[in-house]
Amino acid sequence: MPYDGGGDVSIIPVAPVADIPIVHELTGGIELEREAVVEWAGTHGGAEPMTILHEVGDAAPTRMRAALDVPPWCTFHVDHRGEPAAVFHGVFGEVDRLLTTVVPGSAYRVRYASPPSHPVVALQSELTAFSFALVARELGLIAHACAFTTSAGEGVLCPGVSGTGKTTLARLLSATDASMDVLTDDRAIVTLDRPGARVWGSPWPGAAKLAGTGSAHLTTVVFIRHGESPRCRPVTAADAFRRLLNTLSVPLWEPGRCAGALAVVDAIVSHARLIELTFPPTTDGARWVLNEVTAVAPVGAA
Repeated sequence: MPYDGGGDVSIIPVAPVADIPIVHELTGGIELEREAVVEWAGTHGGAEPMTILHEVGDAAPTRMRAALDVPPWCTFHVDHRGEPAAVFHGVFGEVDRLLTTVVPGSAYRVRYASPPSHPVVALQSELTAFSFALVARELGLIAHACAFTTSAGEGVLCPGVSGTGKTTLARLLSATDASMDVLTDDRAIVTLDRPGARVWGSPWPGAAKLAGTGSAHLTTVVFIRHGESPRCRPVTAADAFRRLLNTLSVPLWEPGRCAGALAVVDAIVSHARLIELTFPPTTDGARWVLNEVTAVAPVGAA
């Protein structure tokens, strides 16, 4: 164990995400809400586990400086070692929580200001701790994106902020072609996979609740837009780099680790096909997207 939480500890494992097992250690009678969690079989899990300790205690960000405010949800901090932390605000009546780094890449702690009266939803702390761990291990980033694999086994990433149509596209794709695998409708993992990158599913889906456990070499990045008439246009590497930064968990508050994170973005734009597809949000529109994605040879192909 990387630390000793003391007292009774409940252990809740989460099947590996991008080969990294997640383990929740609960103390002080804290329970996790599991009813809203999607079924997640995980990947084969050959990497060192990431542990999250949940405890009741002082949730004030002592000896830290605020680095990025994301109202109303949370504020990111950097501690005295230069390691990341996050204060989650009780927007919907939850107890305020402080997520801190214990062992970079391996162990994190969530401290609740007072004992939660109900089982706590782990999504925010789990997702944020995992993003911290990916960067600390210099493996990759979390993308706000829909992602899928084609029938040929090629990985496709459709990044975008909320409201761009990721969930709609994922739903349409899952009902359109049984030979392809929707990895996620909201949060994908992107890791280095020289040359280029690899895209993975995750247990953190959006409204469509699509959480595939597969992965594939990333061949295509599609910036999606809804419109009446289908249209495809190429996107430059510089434009794709800029647009991707708005959707990836790049640790802009950690200058020492930004270079490694930006290398992931560079690997994506340097080795994947970059296009923007405008299409109607219909079954025919989804079929057209699949045709456009599979009709062009990947970057570097003869």
